[in-house]
Amino acid sequence: MTSTFTNFPYRADELSAYIFSIDTFVISLKTGEVIHHTTEEHTAFEAWLQHHRIRNVRDGLPQHIIDALFRKP
Repeated sequence: MTSTFTNFPYRADELSAYIFSIDTFVISLKTGEVIHHTTEEHTAFEAWLQHHRIRNVRDGLPQHIIDALFRKP
């Protein structure tokens, strides 16, 4: 995989962590800036993030926090 993703203006080495909710990726850059990214290719984009070992914040949250933040209607 390349260090860039189509229509995403940052390289993988600029990213620190992410979380995905509904249709939006909230991404922390190594500069400390937080950005939002939406894409129709969310599965491919998340696979790209995982390939580049970008930390998924959700992986470190206790289940009760995930349930509260991401409860389904």
